[in-house]
Amino acid sequence: MHLTVETTEGPIAVPSPEHRWTALFFITEPGIGEVLPELAGCTTGLCSVRDTAARFARAGVRALGASAHAPGRLAEFARTRELGYPLIGDGDLTLGRALGVPEVTADGRTLFARAAVILDRGGEVRALLHPVPDPERHAEIVLERIAELEAADGV
Repeated sequence: MHLTVETTEGPIAVPSPEHRWTALFFITEPGIGEVLPELAGCTTGLCSVRDTAARFARAGVRALGASAHAPGRLAEFARTRELGYPLIGDGDLTLGRALGVPEVTADGRTLFARAAVILDRGGEVRALLHPVPDPERHAEIVLERIAELEAADGV
């Protein structure tokens, strides 16, 4: 799979041609935990990626967040949390569905479950990580899986 997606920072190629890996962090909805506590953790998960940005860079990973919303709606969230990486607005669920990301219904809307997808430079899905029960470890879980993939590839 190779495509261009709309993000909070404009169009971006997925997978990233400049990185060995592209990690897509799917979230339900920023702030949804305030309304539906059982889905809480989206902000925590995305901030875990922000807080480990140097480790992603060292590992050759392009991190992208993804949510079932328009990029414009996500831009303010990304700015106020100083995420430092783009969020994909997948309002029609096309990207997530193509990657097999699980969905949830919340408040009458279809949204993504918290998950991560790891793509290699060739666009092959190398891992779909779900469930992610501990949002604080979302980034760490992805980094651990990438290390396993590299070991298996002999890198």
